[in-house]
Amino acid sequence: MTYVHRRPLALAAILCPALAFAFGCGRVPGQFEILNDQIPTPGTCTVPVDPTAYQGQGLLDVSIVRSEFQTAYFFFPLIENNLPRPTGDLDSNQIQITGFDVDIATVGAVSDSAAAVFASSTASPYLHYQTTWSGGVSSGGGQISAMVKAFPVPLAQQLLAAGNLDASPSLTVNLKIQALGSTNTGRSMQSDPFNFPVSICAGCLAANLGPCPLAATPANAGNACNAAQDQAVDCCTLNGALICPAVAAQ
Repeated sequence: MTYVHRRPLALAAILCPALAFAFGCGRVPGQFEILNDQIPTPGTCTVPVDPTAYQGQGLLDVSIVRSEFQTAYFFFPLIENNLPRPTGDLDSNQIQITGFDVDIATVGAVSDSAAAVFASSTASPYLHYQTTWSGGVSSGGGQISAMVKAFPVPLAQQLLAAGNLDASPSLTVNLKIQALGSTNTGRSMQSDPFNFPVSICAGCLAANLGPCPLAATPANAGNACNAAQDQAVDCCTLNGALICPAVAAQ
């Protein structure tokens, strides 16, 4: 994935008129919102549109992340369009979503090794970036779910290499997510920011069951969208690499 680096909000503030900056460059609070982080349907990577199926925090095991992963952590926003519904057949206030702004910052106590990673120039492109997505959400309270690549693989690998992470989550980051798009009349839209905490560990989700392939299908398949997040997963090793979920013999 290519990460489009963005200025942190504090540096971009001078680009917004003072009044507009109070609400984020023309954003009117409550018009365009992320309601929560949806929980994918068990056993599938299908994200529901269900305000009751959500979680309030995440868990990332960086020991599971491999270079070929799309992301180290997916965020699954439930997005709502509260612009008024126009009369007639044409929904001029429908919002066509084009992507998401992602900002990552540490929360609370941070070890020296993790702080050094977040302060480094090699991590900088992965802390403030924009990722693409597409979908339409109708006005008048319409909702849609999405998938956001919310924690870059290189950043997870840098934290693992820095050490000081183990099976007890000891680092928490905040993911600040904002949806981007425009109405059918061309009005640019940016959602209210949504803050989502994620605890980070190395080994808290993975159970190493031995060399691949395993004789039987493992009991814990993990998160169907991304094995490195939120759910326990059974793993095996292949040429020294941890493979999650584990591969079973045919």
